Amino acid sequence: MKFALSTVIALMLSISAFDCVADQKIEKEQQLNRLKAKIEKIRKAIEVKENSKSSYNKQLRAIEKKIGLLDRQLRDTSQQIRARESELETLHKDKQQIQSNIRQQNGELATQLHAAYTLGREERIKLLFSQQDPQVLQRNLTYYEYFSRYRAELIAAGRSNYERLVKTEQQISRAKQALITARNEQQRQYAELDGDREQRKGIIGRLDVELKKQGRHLSALEEDAEELKKLINSLTDILTEIPDPPSSNQKFAELRGKLAWPAKGDVRMLYGKPKPPSNLRWQGVIVEAPQGNNVRAVSHGRVAFADWLRGMGNLVIIDHGQGYLSLYGHNQAIYKSVGEWVEAGDIIASIGNSGGHKTPGVYFEIRRQGKPQNPSRWCKSANWFAT
Repeated sequence: MKFALSTVIALMLSISAFDCVADQKIEKEQQLNRLKAKIEKIRKAIEVKENSKSSYNKQLRAIEKKIGLLDRQLRDTSQQIRARESELETLHKDKQQIQSNIRQQNGELATQLHAAYTLGREERIKLLFSQQDPQVLQRNLTYYEYFSRYRAELIAAGRSNYERLVKTEQQISRAKQALITARNEQQRQYAELDGDREQRKGIIGRLDVELKKQGRHLSALEEDAEELKKLINSLTDILTEIPDPPSSNQKFAELRGKLAWPAKGDVRMLYGKPKPPSNLRWQGVIVEAPQGNNVRAVSHGRVAFADWLRGMGNLVIIDHGQGYLSLYGHNQAIYKSVGEWVEAGDIIASIGNSGGHKTPGVYFEIRRQGKPQNPSRWCKSANWFAT
């Protein structure tokens, strides 16, 4: 078999292009794995450091992470319940349609049987000996065959519908049981979550007493700020090693004044305002919102950090490229993992008060090359994501 030279060249080029794409994919996976490994090293270092401090901080970290896990489980359970309810609704509609089909078929079959009864038994023989005109006889025999087949089809369809009805009722029974199981699990999870929240209140109370005894409220705030600064600097060093991928999305720097807020609520603790009792100032804002509401990414990016940090609680940091980061703290639960890509509006967490805070909301920061930016200059005042 002979091939034209142009065909061979085209084939070789396509193979080369395929190999190039495969190599790029492998390189991206290797970059991601290196990124995850370095960030995991930072996370473990933070965990070791936190465990060496106050036992109450250690307990707070553990209980708030457990609450976050329960929140995710509840979210999954709620989705299962909605799916079961939707399945049940579809099955009930199917059952109603089958029952309607059966009623219609039974009515038509009753009409057929009545017609057959009026002719008496052995209708075909009576037609043959009726001494009718041959053409009329032939037409009547054709009609008879038609009605006979139609009657048989009705009986077969009725039998099939009855079988479908039985199967559908069995499916409904199983779906109902699955729904009951899911709802029971949801109630158990809610009860456990309530218990954990009460335990968290006790830990926060004891931690507050400890800080007052030692006169460490001020130093605690300063230490929290320093921990966050170190984390940001470490992440910035790591992220600069990995080039920004080509993207059709608008560059983050071009979105100044166009971003939506990460949650719908009241913007409090404005950027730059004093943070008593320290000399520190707010480097971001808090958007107060109902607990459990969604927290959304403000723009396209890659999750660079998703874990608990003292003072920030359950914290998500997204890398938007070109040195820009957005931070989302005090979350009840985190729904994304390090390395995942997100788009503007994607749900990344739920509103909470982790980090020892009392009022639910999301702490929101924007940083460029590690330096905080005023979020109010980046987000439109009336631009909100849906809850």
